[in-house]
Amino acid sequence: MAAAREHMFDEEPLPEAVVLDSDFVIHVLHENEEFHGECIAFARRLLDNNVPIIYSSLLRIDFWSGWRRAVNLRGLPPEIAEAPLLLPDPVAERARLYRVGDGYLRDFLRLFERYEVRIGVRLLNRALPVMAHYNLRSHDACVVACALHTEVPHIASLDRDFCRVDGIELWNNDIPSRRRRTG
Repeated sequence: MAAAREHMFDEEPLPEAVVLDSDFVIHVLHENEEFHGECIAFARRLLDNNVPIIYSSLLRIDFWSGWRRAVNLRGLPPEIAEAPLLLPDPVAERARLYRVGDGYLRDFLRLFERYEVRIGVRLLNRALPVMAHYNLRSHDACVVACALHTEVPHIASLDRDFCRVDGIELWNNDIPSRRRRTG
Protein backbone atom coordinates (compact mmCIF):
# COMPACT_ATOMS: atom_id res chain seq x y z
CA MET A 1 0.00 0.00 0.00
CA ALA A 2 1.44 3.36 -1.05
CA ALA A 3 1.14 6.38 1.18
CA ALA A 4 -0.56 9.63 0.27
CA ARG A 5 1.63 12.09 -1.58
CA GLU A 6 2.26 15.04 0.73
CA HIS A 7 2.54 18.65 -0.40
CA MET A 8 3.94 21.85 1.07
CA PHE A 9 1.70 24.91 1.29
CA ASP A 10 3.96 27.43 -0.40
CA GLU A 11 6.43 25.49 -2.55
CA GLU A 12 4.27 23.73 -5.13
CA PRO A 13 1.76 24.58 -7.84
CA LEU A 14 -1.77 24.65 -6.45
CA PRO A 15 -4.34 22.00 -7.29
CA GLU A 16 -7.37 22.76 -9.44
CA ALA A 17 -9.61 22.19 -6.39
CA VAL A 18 -9.13 20.98 -2.82
CA VAL A 19 -11.25 19.06 -0.31
CA LEU A 20 -11.15 20.61 3.18
CA ASP A 21 -10.92 18.69 6.43
CA SER A 22 -12.12 20.40 9.60
CA ASP A 23 -8.76 20.40 11.40
CA PHE A 24 -7.27 22.54 8.62
CA VAL A 25 -10.21 24.96 8.89
CA ILE A 26 -9.86 25.14 12.70
CA HIS A 27 -6.20 26.12 12.29
CA VAL A 28 -7.16 28.80 9.76
CA LEU A 29 -9.87 30.33 11.94
CA HIS A 30 -8.52 29.99 15.49
CA GLU A 31 -5.57 32.34 15.99
CA ASN A 32 -4.24 30.44 19.00
CA GLU A 33 -3.70 27.20 17.05
CA GLU A 34 -0.04 26.21 16.69
CA PHE A 35 -0.04 26.17 12.88
CA HIS A 36 -2.47 29.06 12.33
CA GLY A 37 0.00 31.22 10.40
CA GLU A 38 0.91 28.48 7.92
CA CYS A 39 -2.70 27.43 7.41
CA ILE A 40 -4.09 30.91 6.94
CA ALA A 41 -1.32 31.70 4.44
CA PHE A 42 -2.26 28.60 2.45
CA ALA A 43 -5.97 29.49 2.62
CA ARG A 44 -5.12 32.98 1.33
CA ARG A 45 -3.07 31.43 -1.46
CA LEU A 46 -6.02 29.22 -2.43
CA LEU A 47 -8.37 32.22 -2.34
CA ASP A 48 -6.02 34.51 -4.29
CA ASN A 49 -5.70 31.86 -6.99
CA ASN A 50 -9.44 31.12 -7.16
CA VAL A 51 -9.02 27.47 -6.16
CA PRO A 52 -12.48 26.01 -5.48
CA ILE A 53 -13.01 24.21 -2.20
CA ILE A 54 -15.02 21.07 -1.59
CA TYR A 55 -16.31 19.89 1.75
CA SER A 56 -18.87 17.48 3.12
CA SER A 57 -22.06 18.49 4.85
CA LEU A 58 -20.41 17.04 7.99
CA LEU A 59 -17.76 19.78 8.02
CA ARG A 60 -19.89 22.11 10.12
CA ILE A 61 -20.56 19.46 12.79
CA ASP A 62 -16.93 18.38 12.94
CA PHE A 63 -15.86 22.03 13.05
CA TRP A 64 -18.06 22.62 16.12
CA SER A 65 -16.32 19.79 17.92
CA GLY A 66 -12.88 21.05 16.91
CA TRP A 67 -13.74 24.66 17.79
CA ARG A 68 -14.92 23.56 21.25
CA ARG A 69 -11.71 21.57 21.76
CA ALA A 70 -9.55 24.49 20.57
CA VAL A 71 -11.33 26.95 22.87
CA ASN A 72 -11.05 24.57 25.83
CA LEU A 73 -7.33 23.89 25.22
CA ARG A 74 -6.05 27.23 23.92
CA GLY A 75 -8.65 29.75 24.95
CA LEU A 76 -10.60 32.12 22.82
CA PRO A 77 -9.07 33.86 19.82
CA PRO A 78 -7.79 37.29 20.95
CA GLU A 79 -10.53 39.33 19.27
CA ILE A 80 -13.19 37.38 21.19
CA ALA A 81 -11.26 37.12 24.47
CA GLU A 82 -10.90 40.90 24.64
CA ALA A 83 -14.67 41.43 24.30
CA PRO A 84 -16.57 41.61 27.58
CA LEU A 85 -18.78 38.71 28.53
CA LEU A 86 -22.30 39.56 27.49
CA LEU A 87 -24.38 36.97 29.24
CA PRO A 88 -24.32 36.17 32.97
CA ASP A 89 -25.33 32.54 32.33
CA PRO A 90 -22.18 30.49 31.48
CA VAL A 91 -24.14 28.06 29.30
CA ALA A 92 -25.67 30.90 27.30
CA GLU A 93 -22.26 32.58 27.01
CA ARG A 94 -20.68 29.36 25.71
CA ALA A 95 -23.49 29.02 23.19
CA ARG A 96 -22.83 32.59 22.04
CA LEU A 97 -19.10 31.90 21.67
CA TYR A 98 -19.76 28.73 19.70
CA ARG A 99 -22.11 30.69 17.43
CA VAL A 100 -19.25 33.13 16.84
CA GLY A 101 -17.06 30.21 15.73
CA ASP A 102 -19.85 28.94 13.49
CA GLY A 103 -20.12 32.41 11.98
CA TYR A 104 -16.37 32.39 11.29
CA LEU A 105 -16.78 29.09 9.46
CA ARG A 106 -19.69 30.34 7.35
CA ASP A 107 -17.86 33.57 6.47
CA PHE A 108 -14.72 31.62 5.55
CA LEU A 109 -16.58 29.24 3.26
CA ARG A 110 -18.42 32.12 1.55
CA LEU A 111 -15.09 33.57 0.40
CA PHE A 112 -14.52 30.69 -2.01
CA GLU A 113 -16.10 29.12 -5.01
CA ARG A 114 -17.33 26.02 -3.22
CA TYR A 115 -19.12 22.74 -3.55
CA GLU A 116 -20.76 21.01 -0.61
CA VAL A 117 -21.07 17.25 -0.92
CA ARG A 118 -24.21 16.07 0.84
CA ILE A 119 -23.77 12.98 2.96
CA GLY A 120 -26.18 10.35 1.74
CA VAL A 121 -26.37 6.60 1.45
CA ARG A 122 -24.12 6.39 -1.63
CA LEU A 123 -21.36 8.43 -0.01
CA LEU A 124 -21.64 6.53 3.26
CA ASN A 125 -21.46 3.24 1.35
CA ARG A 126 -18.28 4.51 -0.27
CA ALA A 127 -16.83 5.71 3.05
CA LEU A 128 -17.31 2.47 4.97
CA PRO A 129 -14.77 0.37 3.01
CA VAL A 130 -12.33 3.32 3.07
CA MET A 131 -12.73 3.45 6.85
CA ALA A 132 -12.03 -0.28 7.14
CA HIS A 133 -9.16 -0.39 4.64
CA TYR A 134 -7.20 2.55 6.08
CA ASN A 135 -8.38 2.32 9.69
CA LEU A 136 -9.78 5.87 9.59
CA ARG A 137 -12.27 7.60 11.83
CA SER A 138 -15.71 7.87 10.25
CA HIS A 139 -15.49 11.59 9.44
CA ASP A 140 -12.06 11.15 7.82
CA ALA A 141 -13.43 8.30 5.71
CA CYS A 142 -16.22 10.64 4.58
CA VAL A 143 -13.64 13.27 3.60
CA VAL A 144 -11.83 10.65 1.47
CA ALA A 145 -15.18 9.51 0.03
CA CYS A 146 -15.89 13.16 -0.94
CA ALA A 147 -12.54 13.31 -2.70
CA LEU A 148 -13.32 10.08 -4.56
CA HIS A 149 -16.89 11.17 -5.36
CA THR A 150 -15.81 14.52 -6.83
CA GLU A 151 -12.65 13.10 -8.44
CA VAL A 152 -10.62 15.73 -6.57
CA PRO A 153 -7.79 13.80 -4.91
CA HIS A 154 -6.37 16.90 -3.15
CA ILE A 155 -7.19 17.13 0.58
CA ALA A 156 -6.08 19.90 2.97
CA SER A 157 -5.69 18.30 6.39
CA LEU A 158 -3.23 18.26 9.27
CA ASP A 159 -4.43 14.83 10.37
CA ARG A 160 -1.65 12.24 10.08
CA ASP A 161 -4.18 9.46 9.46
CA PHE A 162 -4.63 10.72 5.90
CA CYS A 163 -0.95 9.96 5.26
CA ARG A 164 -1.89 6.25 5.03
CA VAL A 165 -4.40 6.74 2.21
CA ASP A 166 -2.99 5.94 -1.20
CA GLY A 167 -4.27 7.85 -4.18
CA ILE A 168 -4.72 11.19 -2.44
CA GLU A 169 -2.66 14.34 -2.63
CA LEU A 170 -2.36 15.59 0.93
CA TRP A 171 -1.73 19.29 1.50
CA ASN A 172 -0.34 19.36 5.04
CA ASN A 173 2.96 21.32 4.95
CA ASP A 174 4.65 18.39 6.74
CA ILE A 175 2.77 19.35 9.91
CA PRO A 176 1.83 15.78 10.95
CA SER A 177 5.48 14.72 11.14
CA ARG A 178 6.44 17.94 12.94
CA ARG A 179 3.68 17.27 15.48
CA ARG A 180 5.20 13.84 16.16
CA ARG A 181 8.65 15.33 16.76
CA THR A 182 7.44 18.14 19.03
CA GLY A 183 4.28 16.73 20.57
